[in-house]
Amino acid sequence: MRIEELTVTGFGKWQGAAFRFAPGLNLFYAPNEAGKSTLLQAIFAALYGMKRDYVKTARYLPEYEKYRPWHQGEYETIITYQLGGKTYRLHRTLLKEREQTRLFLDPEWTELTDIYLEDRRKERNFLEKHLGLTRSLFTDLTWIRREPLEAAEHLLPSFADVQEASPLVHTILAELDRDLTSIGKKERAENTQMGKAASRVARKEQELADAEAAWRMITQLAQSIRGWEEERQGLEQRRARLQARMQKWQEQEQLLQERWQRSFTAVDRQEWDWWEQSAGSEEERQLHHQARKEVEKWGEPRTAAAPEAMPDQALNELAADYERGVALRKQREQRHLRLAELAVLALSTGPRSQSQGRGRTQRQGNQAKRRKGALRLWGVAGVFASLGAVGLATEHPVLGGSAIGLALLLAALGVVVLRAKGGANSSSPAAAIDSQQALEGEQLQQEIAALDAELAELVGRYGVSDWDTFLAKREELQRSVQEQRTVALENDLAKTRREELLAESWGEALRAILKREKRQCEEAGSDCLAQLAHIEAELQELREKTARAHGEMNAHESESVASARDEYEQAVQALRQLQQRRDALQLARDTLLEAQGEWKRDVTPDVNRIASEVMSQITAGAYCDVRLDPGEGFAVRLLEPSRKQIVSQEQCSTGTADQLYLAQRLALLHHVSKRTEPLPLFLDDHFVHYDDERLRRTLAYVAELAAEQQVFLFTCHERERRMLESLLSGGARHKVHRIG
Repeated sequence: MRIEELTVTGFGKWQGAAFRFAPGLNLFYAPNEAGKSTLLQAIFAALYGMKRDYVKTARYLPEYEKYRPWHQGEYETIITYQLGGKTYRLHRTLLKEREQTRLFLDPEWTELTDIYLEDRRKERNFLEKHLGLTRSLFTDLTWIRREPLEAAEHLLPSFADVQEASPLVHTILAELDRDLTSIGKKERAENTQMGKAASRVARKEQELADAEAAWRMITQLAQSIRGWEEERQGLEQRRARLQARMQKWQEQEQLLQERWQRSFTAVDRQEWDWWEQSAGSEEERQLHHQARKEVEKWGEPRTAAAPEAMPDQALNELAADYERGVALRKQREQRHLRLAELAVLALSTGPRSQSQGRGRTQRQGNQAKRRKGALRLWGVAGVFASLGAVGLATEHPVLGGSAIGLALLLAALGVVVLRAKGGANSSSPAAAIDSQQALEGEQLQQEIAALDAELAELVGRYGVSDWDTFLAKREELQRSVQEQRTVALENDLAKTRREELLAESWGEALRAILKREKRQCEEAGSDCLAQLAHIEAELQELREKTARAHGEMNAHESESVASARDEYEQAVQALRQLQQRRDALQLARDTLLEAQGEWKRDVTPDVNRIASEVMSQITAGAYCDVRLDPGEGFAVRLLEPSRKQIVSQEQCSTGTADQLYLAQRLALLHHVSKRTEPLPLFLDDHFVHYDDERLRRTLAYVAELAAEQQVFLFTCHERERRMLESLLSGGARHKVHRIG
């Protein structure tokens, strides 16, 4: 087998990297942490994936999480290898739950994926089919490590050419003997699996007989249950009818209770229909009908409500006219006040205008004329004060207040006129003011006349001539309406009292009837309850009988014929399987003994010879006799030449132990390669404990191996490159790969 090329899409620190390998020695030289070990793991993952060989608890190897892509890329590899004269190209995606593997045949790239079936790990392991080696066996043989073999128990059958599908069949002899002993050879033994299985068959046979007897009893009980079920259905039908009657009486009693409560409330015209329609007897219906006739007879005089509507309407119109008259009188008084103001202004400016007409020589009035003008103003103020007092006395506050306010204004103007010193005013402005005041006075007189006419028309509608008479008639009409309302209220009170007396007598008679009906309902309900109790007792007795019968049936349900027969057949089948397993284990034991004998006869001498040759060459003849013990995981022992003592690998120095690991792997690899073709060899910093002389001899032997098979040597030291420099520069068969 030869690996030609590896493309790493994403694996650990490697992303988008491609490596092409030489057919001979491939030296990977780089410092620590440069990715050499990651590259080696990428090769194994590309060939075999990252799942365990034998699924136990975890499906994936511990290295799966360690080598996830650092850069969040695809967890994917592509590897090209030659095997059996053919070139294969293997694409592998390693993401969990999205694993995908595809195999192509170069150079046509014909896809061969579907030719290989998936195993129980959902994996198409092509290399295992091609080489007959699992991942554990492949790494044990090709990866030279300073540690014991991981799958030694599965290595021995592969040497013996045993072709069974599962390597678990080929366990060590001790395990086979222990399993055979636990199974036993005789069926009458008590402590063996075979004896227990035979006892279980006998027990299940007896249980089958018991189940058949129980089935006959269950059939009889089922017939009894059917009869009880028919009886129960009849009783339940009677109970349903009684419950319906009970529900009816309860509803009737609830209705009586509702009518009892409503008998204490007043009844209007609409409710009399409800009382008559919901009456429970003819006696009650006659009671409601008679009471209704009495109420309707007393309600007829209620038609007197129509005449009462007219006084209320007239009173509303009178109130509106009153408000309108008050507003008109207020407007009239406001205009009279304005006329008074104009009169005062005329009185205060009259003498001054006349003196201006006589000539500019009399511009200043004397003190006597001013006093005379002031006395006039005060006289007019006294008249308005008298009018204000009369208005307040006759309950006309608006008129009285306006007159008193005008009187105060005129008195103040008189004081102003008396104290004025006079002045020269131009004739033309005074004349203009007088003309304007005259026009305003005429307009005010017209408005006052219009207001007087509207007020006269308003009071005329009520047949009076003045405002005071209108007020007196208004008071008389209000008093009349109040008297009519008092009389109507007294009539309503009398009618209400009569209705209350009628309702009281009607309610007492109704409650007496309802009490009798309620007593009848209670008696009927008690009778229904007694019958229901009797039926319930009978049903309870039937339920108890049925429950006991079902209990007996359930007690024997586990002894059903079908399940007992199935268990019996399963027990017989288990006994047969145990016998087959015993025979298979015996065959496996015999085969393993035969394989071990073949190993000791044919394989052991050859493997020991190769291991001794390797050890002799890399130690310069210091150690020439090496043995591998297949019974102890191919442990290595050697003969110490000076003392002639046999020493184990653990008793040697670190460098010698590493050499023994190398001899062990090379010997096993050489023997396995005979069956297929030379497999690659992987050394990852294996020579760290070698001195220069020991390393030189070992590298010389590795160079001889590289002439026939592919070798991958990973190192972080310069000395391996220097010692192999002549070999690496000799042609295209060998190659140096610098990383980092």
